[in-house]
Formats: sequence, structure tokens, C-alpha cells
Amino acid sequence: MHWFGKSWEKEDVEFAPKRKVDNKDSKQRPHVIGAFHSHRMNIVAEYESLTEWAFYSLLELDREIVRYYVQPVLIQVPYIDDYGTLKNWPHVPDVLVFREGSVPHLFQTKHSPDDSSEKLKIIDKACGKYAASRGWEYSVIYPKSLPKLVSRNIDFLAGFTKTRKWYDSYSPKVMSRLRLVGQASITELSQSFIPQYDPLLVLPVVYHLIARGFLWININEPINEFSIVRIANETDRLLLTKQRGENI
Repeated sequence: MHWFGKSWEKEDVEFAPKRKVDNKDSKQRPHVIGAFHSHRMNIVAEYESLTEWAFYSLLELDREIVRYYVQPVLIQVPYIDDYGTLKNWPHVPDVLVFREGSVPHLFQTKHSPDDSSEKLKIIDKACGKYAASRGWEYSVIYPKSLPKLVSRNIDFLAGFTKTRKWYDSYSPKVMSRLRLVGQASITELSQSFIPQYDPLLVLPVVYHLIARGFLWININEPINEFSIVRIANETDRLLLTKQRGENI
């Protein structure tokens, strides 16, 4: 499905957060609540765990993600009480993602595959059934299972997703230079603009283009000024998505 260019007024209302972030689990997991400015959505998004934060960081870096909504729907999960009566309890899954070329995807984030119980299995079944009824996909993912190096790289790049005022004039020149040379280290690329531009102003532009998916870099190696970059193509994006999915 194609989502670029779509108007999102209807979805912004329908999938607005269905509950407030709280710290009821803070005794077991202190200081996990927070918020950040989503440059993808241009809103302040809240999270209740570092697991959620890790996944939202991935969404911010994926160039093909057009829209995502945190705590988007309220699902009634059926259960039988101690007296044999059929009842329901409300559950709000973590995020609904609209990715170009794909149907909407509902995600539940968990700390690890061991983070499971009979109740969670019932919730997963209800969420999967709800998603299928709307023509969506549903998945349970484990962002904290990412290798530590990949997580550090993601955290680093997340700081460069925001567009600064000089990026618009610098970015086309960086892309044009890489088309000419094929590939280069980040420091070589930034210094190649001397004396026209200060390399210290070019460096964040390069990292920004990496974070937004326009430049390819090996995310499985430490990202620094000596990393090799080149213009990303569709194969690179598909491979990166596959690697992220396997790591998650």
C-alpha cells in the first residue's frame, strides 16, 4: 500500500493515545518513563519502558516509515472469571505503524522472549485477531535484544534525525559529491568541502543523511568519522530492514 502524500487527519484522531503514560511499575523498573520529540510525527511521543524507546528510535530512523501511532487502539480481551462468567479487560498495544508498501502493522514490545505468561498469550491472541479483522499485521518484538553495538549506533543516529536550518543547502552537495566518488569515509567526505565549507558543519549533515536513510553505513560496526558511507539504494534499505527484523 502507498502512504506517501496521504492526508492523516482521520487517523490522527482515530489513533490518538488511548491511555496516559504512568509509573505504576516504577518500583520494579525505575526511571523508565519518558518522552521525546518525534521528527517523523512532529509530536511529543511518550514511552513507558526502554524497550519502547528502542523501538521508537528504530521507527524514527527507517526512511520508509510514513506514520506511527503510540497506544493507538483499545482492545477488549475476553477471559473467564473464577465463577465461569465471560468478561473482558481492556488492553492497549504499543504502536501502529504505517510503512510504505505494506499494510498497517500493530506491534507489541516486550523486554525478551522469556517475558511471557498465560495472560500475555491471551493478549497476543486477542491483538492478532483484532489486527486481522482490520486487514493489519500483528507482531511481538524484542528491541532490547538488539546487539549492544547496534543499539549504541541507533542511539547515536537518533540524535541526528532533526533537520537543522543549514541542512537543506548542504545535503544536495553531499549527495552529489558521493555520486561522483562512489564512497568515502565520513571524515574524507566532510574535508573534501574545504575551503568552501567548514568540515565541522558538514559532519552533522552526513550523520543526518545516514539517520534519514539516504546514505548507507554498516550499522553492525562502530559508527565514527572513519566509517565508510555511500548513497543508499533500495537493496540497502531492504537489507537493513531485514537485519533489524532479525535482530529484534
